[in-house]
Amino acid sequence: MGTFKDEKDVIVGSAKEKIGGWTKNEELEQSGKEQAMEGRIGQEHREQRVDELDRQNDERDARNDRTTPETIGQEELLSEEHPDLNKMTSTERRDADQLKHFTGIEDKL
Repeated sequence: MGTFKDEKDVIVGSAKEKIGGWTKNEELEQSGKEQAMEGRIGQEHREQRVDELDRQNDERDARNDRTTPETIGQEELLSEEHPDLNKMTSTERRDADQLKHFTGIEDKL
């Protein structure tokens, strides 16, 4: 899983590397290796970040699960005064975080 740029870099870099090998163009082959490696590194960083966000969301969900109606009060639980009690699954929260990141909203907040 990665961005389109990372995937493109892996594909184009691998193609450059093979073409450089066939044509005995060492410069093109080396350039292709570097581009493919950059794409793979970008994909790995992205996967690590997604895993980290999933872990954080799971921890947040676990903390929210400990909040019971006995500790809050049944009336407060159903109240609109507590918007943070509208629970999102970790997948929904991850998707919202990714949307903020890719649209640039995160930088403006």
